[in-house]
This record gives sequence, structure tokens and C-alpha cells, in this order.
Amino acid sequence: MVIVLKLGGSIITEKDSYRKINEDAIVKLFDVLSKSREKMVLIHGAGSFGHILALKHGLEKPGPSKGREASISRVMSDVLALDSAIVDKLNEKGVRGVAVPPHAIYHGSLPDFKIVETLLANGFIPVLYGDIIVYRGKYRIISGDEIALDLSRRFRPRSVVFVTDVDGLYDSDPKVNKRAKFIPKIRASEIEVIDTKRDATGSMAGKMERIKKIVHYTGRVIIINGKRPDRLSDSLEGKETKSTVIT
Repeated sequence: MVIVLKLGGSIITEKDSYRKINEDAIVKLFDVLSKSREKMVLIHGAGSFGHILALKHGLEKPGPSKGREASISRVMSDVLALDSAIVDKLNEKGVRGVAVPPHAIYHGSLPDFKIVETLLANGFIPVLYGDIIVYRGKYRIISGDEIALDLSRRFRPRSVVFVTDVDGLYDSDPKVNKRAKFIPKIRASEIEVIDTKRDATGSMAGKMERIKKIVHYTGRVIIINGKRPDRLSDSLEGKETKSTVIT
């Protein structure tokens, strides 16, 4: 069975610095992937390659594409450049990654995953990412989380792993509240979120709602800290590690 692995934009890029990758984090995470024999699909967030300009140009909400072609194409070009850098780093580590631009396989809200199936069947790792979809005169941002949900519907993965910049779920924001309580295991039906943050792809509440839907199609969702690559290694090997497991 396949594993869906989603790398958060806050891990692979310097999220507040336009078009700046976090090369050290990427190299360490891909060292782990180079040792794994799991069949997987990789998704990554857009980070500073997508969110900064998308918010600047007001692209976070769907709308008509006419008159906004310049800003839309700029953001699409930037996130494609990030994906190319990610695929290059994968291949440098001997991981056979192949870029699959979402704007090329999504028709509105409907994905065509035939190329993903073909790549998986031939031993490659398809690499998708947060992007902008243009369809019938309209545009919308598609997040890596939404892609993870669509992939889960289609492939029913063994697990979906979200690599973030925190250890997992807490009962409050650990970046604000030092007394936030860590949650190692939780049922999807028990998740409640106070919506405090938003970026170009939506709110934290929206992210959690997608994760709750993903659980329906897979055995479990795992949220781990990408700043600790050893935890990703343990997770891929089926070992217990510090993370939040959602069932």
C-alpha cells in the first residue's frame, strides 16, 4: 500500500522570506527518504514561494481569472520553481521523484490521477504541491492538504503523514502557550480547533476538517515534527515516535 507524505511549507521554506528554501531541513528529510523502500506520493506546501504573493495580490479567495493573469501566472511560476528544486534535491539523494503539477491534472475540483498511478507502478515518487488551478475562466488555490484528501480518496493509503514545524497536536497553540498540552493520540471525531491562524490556503480549522475526512479513507493520519528527521524515519518504519496519531 502507498503512503502519502505531506511536507509543510513552513518546514521546506523560510516562510517569511520570499522564495527562500530551507535547504538544511530538506536535505535532512530527504536523507531519510533515500533509505526508505516505501511506495509513496509526496506533496509539499508552497511556503514563501506561494503564500506571500498570493496574499499580496488577494488571490486567496477564488474568482474570475480575467484581469489577474499576471499575478496568477507569477505565483504559479514560483511554486513550480519550488517543486523543481524539491525534485532536484530528491534526485541528488537517489530518490526517483517526478514533478506532477496540480494545474495540469485538476479540472476544476476533479483530479485525473492517471499519471500518478503510472509513476507509482513504475517505481517513481510523484511529487505534487500547493498550486493555483485555472478552469473555465476562474481560478482557485489548491492546498497540499486538499490534494492529500483527494489522493486518499483515490488510493486509500496505509497512512498519511503530515510533516510540520511542531511535534503534533496540542490543546492550544504551543508557539504561544508554553503550557500547551501535547496530544499523542486522538480520534478524528474528538478534534476541536480554535481558529487562530490563516494563510493563503485557508484556516487551521479548515486544515483539521480535511484531516478528519482523510482519516475516513486511510488507517491513520500522523503529524510529526520535521525538525526531527529521526521521527520521520521511525514513522516510515512503523516504529513508535513522538507524534500525534489520529484514527
